[in-house]
Amino acid sequence: MSIVTDLLSGIAEFIADVFVFRRQRETRGSSKRSVDEDAVAVAHFDLVTMFWIALASLGVTALLIFGTGLPVAWGLGIGIALGVAWGCLRHSQLLRD
Repeated sequence: MSIVTDLLSGIAEFIADVFVFRRQRETRGSSKRSVDEDAVAVAHFDLVTMFWIALASLGVTALLIFGTGLPVAWGLGIGIALGVAWGCLRHSQLLRD
């Protein structure tokens, strides 16, 4: 039963993400696109872009901790901060397109 609940909540979250994305684009005055184009853009951002951001953040964290000998807390903090900044930048670029 838990798998079905997780699947349904994931679908509902994706639909909500698409409509929030469309609302944000409308308030910024961006060009109108169809719902399916916005759904593809949100799915690409969620799956592909966030995967590469997480992988790069993990790489920077590992490099800082193991390569430079930085304390673990500092390495994690810098890696996470870099990932959050890059994610926010990519999200703002997605809204402008």
